Amino acid sequence: MASNHHDTGYKELFSHPEFVQQLIEGFAPSDIAGLMDFSTLKNHSGNYITPLFEEKFEDVVWSVEVT
Repeated sequence: MASNHHDTGYKELFSHPEFVQQLIEGFAPSDIAGLMDFSTLKNHSGNYITPLFEEKFEDVVWSVEVT
């Protein structure tokens, strides 16, 4: 599958925890965002090789602890 330059740009942008925090605080309801401990943001994204030796690229995935 051909690489999409827009996808690469979005993945670069969303790879920064500060940006992810600002995005959540800007779009999620404040009572929901207020429950999130942004110091615990953890990136779970990665690339891997399938059993058929195809390179796969995951979406950008984050987790955060809530109170």
